[in-house]
Amino acid sequence: MSNYAGNAIITKAKAIYGNRLKPEDYQELLKFNSVPELTGYLKRNNKYSNTLKDADENSMHRGQLENLVRKSFFDNLVRIVKFVGTDDRKFYELDMIRREIDIVLSSIRSIISDNIESSIRDLPLFFTKHASFDLEKITKAMSMRELLIALKDTRYHDIVAEYYTNDSAEIRYTDIEHGLYVQYHKIVIERINKYYKGKTHRILMDIYQSKIEIENVIKIYRLKKFYNASTTDILKSIITENIRMSDNKLIELINLKNPDEILNVLSKSEFSKFKDSDDYIYVEYQAGKIKHNMAKRFMYFSYSPPIVYSVFLFLNEIEMSNIFNIVEGIRYDIAKEDIRRMLIY
Repeated sequence: MSNYAGNAIITKAKAIYGNRLKPEDYQELLKFNSVPELTGYLKRNNKYSNTLKDADENSMHRGQLENLVRKSFFDNLVRIVKFVGTDDRKFYELDMIRREIDIVLSSIRSIISDNIESSIRDLPLFFTKHASFDLEKITKAMSMRELLIALKDTRYHDIVAEYYTNDSAEIRYTDIEHGLYVQYHKIVIERINKYYKGKTHRILMDIYQSKIEIENVIKIYRLKKFYNASTTDILKSIITENIRMSDNKLIELINLKNPDEILNVLSKSEFSKFKDSDDYIYVEYQAGKIKHNMAKRFMYFSYSPPIVYSVFLFLNEIEMSNIFNIVEGIRYDIAKEDIRRMLIY
């Protein structure tokens, strides 16, 4: 990659990150009791002003706001990736694959519920020209057969086809989801290995493998805590290839008698250097904080384009989740303090 393109990616990513929601913004957002109020505040924020400038906050509902927030993140991604014109462009297209997986999974949920989700119904407005499949066919698919036709000649077809059934009630959604994310992780590792060497290769591997390991920990906790899942079922639900954690360590974690002990394991692991001084409250929050702090450190101190780009994606995902948690809190009238405890920043 040329120095110009690399510097452009770093400058743009760090500038967009500089316009992130700050602690004082979250304090203000937590005061609101309606989606229109929330929209009005975001509309005045530099990061969201362009996307929300024509939005009528007085008539805004939850689904519309969430879709516009997604559009804002996608627009920012496009603004960064447009600078890439070299061989490693495929690495910068990884987030597009993630988004396509989300669309496929949304379509499957729609087939199961016999109701098109608003998240994919509205998506073509800003995603159509970038997708590797026909989005109109995806959003209109109301059976597995129609979905597979829409996915023909894509990397997703064979994974979905493996679980084909005519009966929507028998669709093995979690198996399909797992298969798609395993494939995605393999693609990430392959592209890191193909395009990068030395320190950049090592750090990118650490970043992505850490993300998977943290997500594994969360899944292990949930499956043990809420579903009393067996060791075999848990192993089938997590990603075990191309990670640093050994099979023995995973088994040890899964076999903990009390799921809450996973908190202690997390606090004493190699991830402890990224934890806050806050007490460990629950796994999902602390795992998210570790991922956030790791990404934030690289955002501040790294000047490697693929590294800055990668952590930019992570930090944006976290901010988007924060906004959605606040919206959900308003919808279900959750206590403000309980919403605040879910926010990671």
